[in-house]
Amino acid sequence: MTPPAQTTTGSRGHTKVLATAAVFAAAVAAGYGVWTASTRPAAVTSSSTAQVPNAQAAPDGRVVLNAAQLRAQDLETAAIATTSVLSVDGLMAQAMVPLAASAQVVAPYGGVVTRLLVDEGTPVRQGQALVRIQSQEVLNAEAELARARTEAATARLQAQRDATLLAEGIIAAARNEQSQARAAAAQSTLQQAQGALARLRPVTSGAAGEYELLAPIAGQVVRRQVVPGQAVAALETVFMLAEPGQLDIFFSAPLRLRADLRPGLEVRLPDGSLAQVQAVGADADASSQSLRVRARLYAAEGAALPYAAGQQLRVSLLLPAPDNTFIVPASALLPSGTGHVLFIAETLPQQKTNPQPAPVGIRAVAVELLEESDAGSAVRALQVTGTATGSATGARPLAAGMQVVTRGTALLKSMIPMPSAQ
Repeated sequence: MTPPAQTTTGSRGHTKVLATAAVFAAAVAAGYGVWTASTRPAAVTSSSTAQVPNAQAAPDGRVVLNAAQLRAQDLETAAIATTSVLSVDGLMAQAMVPLAASAQVVAPYGGVVTRLLVDEGTPVRQGQALVRIQSQEVLNAEAELARARTEAATARLQAQRDATLLAEGIIAAARNEQSQARAAAAQSTLQQAQGALARLRPVTSGAAGEYELLAPIAGQVVRRQVVPGQAVAALETVFMLAEPGQLDIFFSAPLRLRADLRPGLEVRLPDGSLAQVQAVGADADASSQSLRVRARLYAAEGAALPYAAGQQLRVSLLLPAPDNTFIVPASALLPSGTGHVLFIAETLPQQKTNPQPAPVGIRAVAVELLEESDAGSAVRALQVTGTATGSATGARPLAAGMQVVTRGTALLKSMIPMPSAQ
């Protein structure tokens, strides 16, 4: 029985060796397959790259690309536009009623509101009744007015009699001077009593001491601050009135623009309307390092204002741009040192008999970034040293209508010499 057991054991060992060899062979085959698959695409890529000719470098620093190279590098361009203004966008602003065109209506005498005659948004004329208030103080003021009238009339008659007696030589001049002084004082007291009641009108058919508060200007009721039955104190604000058709736009401008800020500049609002700067603050806000600016917005003839007092909005401050300022897409700017560079693509002349598309020359232009806005980046060309300039080709560095590269700029940076600003 022993020999068969040994045969079985030897057979199992032989089978294990064969299995191990099979696994190793499979691993080798798999590795070969992976190596073959990884090397095959590399050969194809190298072949397709070789089909694109190398870019040619011109003596003036440009790189000349043919149609095949342009397609391979997937370059995109956009036209340069000229501009006369720099738009500083995104300034937070608030619309407010102009101080010179508004009035706060206060109750000259304390009392209780008995009736509202106008509400918010109501247009009013000068002298129109706004509210009725019943006041004990008015009764006292009316009594004072009646007393002042009586005293003024008495003093005036006495002064007239003394003047006549003085002319006849019956009384001394000193007595006449005293009566004239008393008449003047009584008249002054009467004027004060009349002035105290000038802004209100007694309600003849109402309760005792009830008066109507009158509008000091023609305009619109911006705010009402009382309700019927409310008690108001003397000199408490009851209404806010404003002349229609104008608003003040307050916003904060960056301190870096201080030298450019002045009255007369235009401010573009979200609806496209323009306000005009009226005043610029003389001191900077310590926390935001900004200057407070006030602009005035007028409504178009026959139209209502597009904004309400107290409304918040974002505005754009329009500054005059330096000469030779252009607008380019933000994607066209490539940082270079402490400045920026644009790549200008220009179609080169070619013989008419050549059926191939004309090659394109690309050159680098150093620019100064003046401002960034929703419309694009405002730039101005800098004077540079080296050959990669517009003057080297006999052309202006930048001009309206030129094509600027907006896609593929990173690749061009490695191919074209970068200009160095003076």
